[in-house]
Amino acid sequence: MAKELVFTETFKENYKRLDSGLQKRFGKKLLLFVQNPLHPSLQIHKYHATENVWEGYVTHKYRFTFSVTKDSYIFRNIGPHDIIDKGKI
Repeated sequence: MAKELVFTETFKENYKRLDSGLQKRFGKKLLLFVQNPLHPSLQIHKYHATENVWEGYVTHKYRFTFSVTKDSYIFRNIGPHDIIDKGKI
């Protein structure tokens, strides 16, 4: 059974702030993620100093973060790399 995709309010708000080109790119990355969360172009890796937060690439400058539970992927935030680096995961 496939895991449920859950989007936090923070993620939804920040996604709306992205321009349409970045939203489209994220859509393509999300499709890749659903098909294969370890797809090389996503560059998924554990967010430093956390137990269950992961980071993936939309572009070189834009990232998304998520957590994993038994039944779901919880998308926590999306935005420029510097926002993620400031701990707004």
